[in-house]
Amino acid sequence: MGDVDPQSTALKLVVVGGVAGGMSFAARARRLSETANITVFEKGPFVGYANCGIPYALGGIIQSDEALILQTPESLNARYNVNIRHNTEVVGINREKKIVDFQTRDHPVRSMAYDKLILAQGAEPFRPPMKGADAPNVFTLQTIPEMTAVKQYMLSHGSKSVAIIGGGFIGLEAAESLHALGMQVSIVEYMPHVFPPVDQDVAEPLHAEMRRNNVSVHLNARIQEIVSSEENGATSHILLESGEKISGDVILLVVGVRPRVKLAEQVGLETNRFGIVTNPQMQTSDPDIYAVGDMACTTNIITHNQQNLALAGPANRQGRLVADHIFGRDVAYRGNVGTSVCKVFGINVGLVGPSLTNLKAQGIQAEYVTVHPPNHAGYYPGATPLSLKLAFSPTDGKILGAQIIGKEGVDKRIDVLATCITAGMTVYDLEHLELAYAPPFGSAKDPVNMAGFVAANVLRKDTEIVHAENLTADALSEYQVIDVRSPSEYVKGHMKDAKLLPLNELRKYFGEIDKSKKVLVYCQVGYRGYLGYRILKQAGYDVVNLDGGFKAVSQGAFNALIA
Repeated sequence: MGDVDPQSTALKLVVVGGVAGGMSFAARARRLSETANITVFEKGPFVGYANCGIPYALGGIIQSDEALILQTPESLNARYNVNIRHNTEVVGINREKKIVDFQTRDHPVRSMAYDKLILAQGAEPFRPPMKGADAPNVFTLQTIPEMTAVKQYMLSHGSKSVAIIGGGFIGLEAAESLHALGMQVSIVEYMPHVFPPVDQDVAEPLHAEMRRNNVSVHLNARIQEIVSSEENGATSHILLESGEKISGDVILLVVGVRPRVKLAEQVGLETNRFGIVTNPQMQTSDPDIYAVGDMACTTNIITHNQQNLALAGPANRQGRLVADHIFGRDVAYRGNVGTSVCKVFGINVGLVGPSLTNLKAQGIQAEYVTVHPPNHAGYYPGATPLSLKLAFSPTDGKILGAQIIGKEGVDKRIDVLATCITAGMTVYDLEHLELAYAPPFGSAKDPVNMAGFVAANVLRKDTEIVHAENLTADALSEYQVIDVRSPSEYVKGHMKDAKLLPLNELRKYFGEIDKSKKVLVYCQVGYRGYLGYRILKQAGYDVVNLDGGFKAVSQGAFNALIA
C-alpha cells in the first residue's frame, strides 16, 4: 500500500499516455490531492478522446469528429489543474535518478523528475509482414489522425470500395460504418469466422447478417500480397493464396494490436508477450513505476492465466486504482473477466469469459447449454429471440463464460452474467436471481434464469444432453432421431433420418420406438425436446436431448446434420 499523505507534499506524478488509463489516473489523483504536481505526456495531438468511437465516426454514424474529443488540454488544466504536454513524446527513463526524457518536434530532448511514473501508452496496431502493406491506400485505424487520413484519402480519390483485413471489433464496426456511406465493403478474415473471441456457431449469424447487407465475407483467408495502383484511378486488390482477388480502393489493416512495451523494455522493466508485468496494485518490477491499460499484463479471473485486455473499461478502472494506491489506500486489481459487446448491423453479440474453444484450448473442463428465449415477454409486441450459450464447471456449476447473440437485450444479459462471474456464482445461483420484469423489458423467467434452469437440470441429471458439434453423420446414425415438433415445422427442415413424433402425441408412439437403441430427441429450441426426454426417460428409454434444439443446428455450422 502507498504511504503518501495527499495533502502533505507536492508529489511529482508523471503520466505517459493521455487517453483512457492515463487520464483516469490524472483526474482521480487530483481529486485525492490538490498539492500534487501532475503532468501528462501525450505523443499525439489529442488527450482524453473516445478512440472506441473512431470506427463509427469514420463513416458518419457519429456525424462530428469533434464529438470524439471529450476534453482538451485547456479544459483539463482548468478543471483538474493538470499540466498536459500533447504532441510530446517520452523517449527515455532514468530509473535511478527518477527522470523522464521527452521531446517535441520543435525542441531538443528535455528532462522532468518524477516521484511516481505511470505508463499508459496503450497498444499499437499490428502490421503483419505482408507485401504491399506499406502502400499509400493501406491504413490502420486506432487514432483520430489515422481516421482523418482515411477520410481525406477517400475524399480526394473518390473511393467507392473498401477491403477490411480483420474481422474483429474494429473491422466489424468499420464495415457497418462505411457501408452506411454507400461503399462496397469486403471483410477478409484469417480465422474460420469473424469476431474470433466467440465460438464459430455463435458467429455464423453474423456472417449471414453481413451478407444480407451486401458485405462480402471471406473466411479462412490467406493473403499473399496487397497489390495497389493509383494509375487512372485503378482499384487495388488483396491477392489471396487461392488466387482470388478482393478489390478495394481503400484497404483497412485492422488485425489486432500489440502492447507498446518498447520504452519499458529499454529501461529494463519486466515484460512478456502480454505486456508489462504488473502486480495487483499495477506496479511494475520497479515499484515507483506503474503500468495501466492496454500495455499492462493482468490476470484472467476465470483461467488465472496472464493476458492483455485491450478494452477501455479495465484501463479506466486501473488508472483510478493506481491513484488510490499512491495515496495510501489498500486496493488491488481483481483481474479481468473479458466482457465485451459488438453491434453488427441489426445484430448484437456479447461475450464474457473465454469461449468454449478457448476453454478447451487451455485444458479447462467445461460443460455448456444453449437456450433461445425471447428478449422480453413473447406476447408483448416486438419480441425477438436471443441465443445464449452458457459455459460452466461440470463439477460444481461455477459459471465460466457466456456468449449471446440477438437483436435486443444482449448487453443487459451479458452484464448480469459478468457480474455473476465476478462474484464467483454458479448456475444454481442463476435459478434464484430476481431480475427486473415487465412485459416490454423481460420475462417472468428471464433468459439468464432460463440458462440457469437448463444448466442446473444437466448437473442434477434431470436431463442428458448432446451437442450438435459432437454429432457427425456417423455419430447420428447410432441414434433413433425423434423430432417432437409440429408437422409444419418438420416440413420446413429437419435432421437427417429424423422421425416425426409430435410431443403431444408422443406417448401414443412408444411401440414405434426401439428400447434397445439410444434415442436422440429434439425440438426447435430445446424445451419441447426436454419434455420429450422426460416422457421417454420415465418410460424406460435410453435418451438424450439435443442442446439448443434444431435452431442450434440450422443457424450454426452444422449443415451436414440437416436432411
